[in-house]
Amino acid sequence: MKKDKNGMTAKHNKELTRREFIRLTAAAGASLPLVSWPRQATAAERGRKSIIIHSERPVTSLGYHNRRDTEHVAIADAGLASQNPVTLERYPVLAEELPSIKKGTWKIDKQKRTMVTVYRLRSGLKWHDGKPYSSKDFEFGWQIAKHPEFPMPDRLVPDLIAKIETPDDRTIVIHWKGLYQEAHAIQYTQVRAFPRHLLQDAFNAGDIKAFANHPFWNRQFVGAGPYRVVDWQGGKLTVFEAFNDFVFGRPKIDRITLRQIDDSNTSLAAVLAGEVDLCMRNTISFDGAMILRGQWEKEGKGKVFISPASWTWLNLSRDNPWFKDVRVRRALFHAVDRNALVQNVFRGEDLASHFPLSRIRRAYKKALASATVYDYNPEKAKQLLAEAGWRPGPDGVLANAKGERMEIEFRARAGQRDDEQAQAVIADYWQKIGARVRINNMPRRLLESSENRNRWPGAFIGSHNMTVEEWAERFHSKNIPAAENKFVLENVSGWRDPRKDAILDELKSIISDEREDELQVEFVKLFTDSLPHLPLVYSPEILVVKRGLTGVMPRQESGGQNASTWNTYQWDKV
Repeated sequence: MKKDKNGMTAKHNKELTRREFIRLTAAAGASLPLVSWPRQATAAERGRKSIIIHSERPVTSLGYHNRRDTEHVAIADAGLASQNPVTLERYPVLAEELPSIKKGTWKIDKQKRTMVTVYRLRSGLKWHDGKPYSSKDFEFGWQIAKHPEFPMPDRLVPDLIAKIETPDDRTIVIHWKGLYQEAHAIQYTQVRAFPRHLLQDAFNAGDIKAFANHPFWNRQFVGAGPYRVVDWQGGKLTVFEAFNDFVFGRPKIDRITLRQIDDSNTSLAAVLAGEVDLCMRNTISFDGAMILRGQWEKEGKGKVFISPASWTWLNLSRDNPWFKDVRVRRALFHAVDRNALVQNVFRGEDLASHFPLSRIRRAYKKALASATVYDYNPEKAKQLLAEAGWRPGPDGVLANAKGERMEIEFRARAGQRDDEQAQAVIADYWQKIGARVRINNMPRRLLESSENRNRWPGAFIGSHNMTVEEWAERFHSKNIPAAENKFVLENVSGWRDPRKDAILDELKSIISDEREDELQVEFVKLFTDSLPHLPLVYSPEILVVKRGLTGVMPRQESGGQNASTWNTYQWDKV
């Protein structure tokens, strides 16, 4: 297949046309058997309600660790509390109520910088296997999370807990060795219970590596969520059945089949063929969403929701010495016309982003006023590169004093149409100022392999949530991926700055709303000055909901605390 000057094949650069739309519609049935799925008709034949969901993430675990996805976990498990992703309000789930200072169940000693929170479990809680759910199971879950050899990606909450007391089967008394803003609403992503009757012996055996790979974490998973796992096919497909004894009552939908789909055109074909009830995350591209809105939605076949819930960035490798010079990072950012990029890829939607803070947050306007904004300015880019020692050679390609040519390997996830389109636009801008770009896109399985996980030699387009409560995971110096942590930590930029770390630490403490806003503004100032990532756009999260499925709502922010599947027990198929 013919390639363009950036090494991109034509299929990467062209938009989905009306003709392609018609072709996809006609060939939808033919394109679905790319993966062989088990027949799902039996539930419908028995008059039961079942739905099929497409998501993009391969999953190996429903626990704390390995490749996990909040959407899967929210279906299969539950915590003491949860968060409504539409209103961002916290509410109790397995706990009767959230601890409060007023009621004396949240006690804070600011002088000693310690706290105590008391959670009372609802009565009659059960695990999926029918065994009683106990406060001691929560204490056990904390013991797992804090074990130094267990591959826990975020130890903030486990490490802040000094001890847990369980005076009876329904009472959890948590003693904190620091002040923590979210101590009154611990969610399943932070610390949760696991069934001692199934895991205690394996944990006590002491082989934590074997324990972390126990089949319990996926195909044998037993949780307390609205649905139980009945089939697990290597993370490519998971089948869930309604749990009769869920805390809020038996869900209305009997069966959920969740399929992992890498290619957005495959999901688009499935929607057009009527083979899927819900597409979430990035299983439908922006182009696909526009086509569905223009035809499929107008025909009353379903609803397309688009919300700027997450954040897409471009990272210049933390391991490449060229990019340690902030002038080079700023130059490559000035070289890109993001307004034109948004027009080209997202049809002029107001999605340009300058930093990882949602527009719905209180501090956003003040943060924007204080931020450094990098407008399109190719002359400024060339000036900065010259100051950093990069000058055009005889062939126009930038080179430094060592004779190294600025040839950048540029990666994105193969099949992620929006990212590939943005990548092609950015590569063209960089070539105009003298850089040379080699496209090397990979499927998710290769990007997340031990060889490539969270590192790249040149540039990479990625995305994650912009939730303030998870900034520390993404940006704290202690969370830089490295060999000793198997490259699973999430500060992929390698950003080190003690001022920034102090801000992130204080944000997790007990502070006023005013102080919280001040810290967010200070963080944004540091971020836009240092440019650990080059912010591109607010990623449009696309939910495609087939007519007849009710209860699904688009979330305001993505992230582990904001699952689109947070209320599956309320969904219905009518």
